Amino acid sequence: MAPTAQAQSFRDNVINQRCTKAATDDFAKLAKTPPAGFIPFTCSCVVQEINAQVPVDQARATCKAQAIAKFGKP
Repeated sequence: MAPTAQAQSFRDNVINQRCTKAATDDFAKLAKTPPAGFIPFTCSCVVQEINAQVPVDQARATCKAQAIAKFGKP
């Protein structure tokens, strides 16, 4: 059974918020500032990957690699 559009949007927002918090915390621990757009790009990618049934760890690794390729290593 496919989720309703409202439920899917809620789920996407929750994933995006958790991803954004985790990424922000990771950069803070490293005392680094991410390039502009790095975190939104990465988290949007994670949402898409998870929606495609990709495991979370694999989604994070794939999206981090894509963000580094696009924005450079922070």
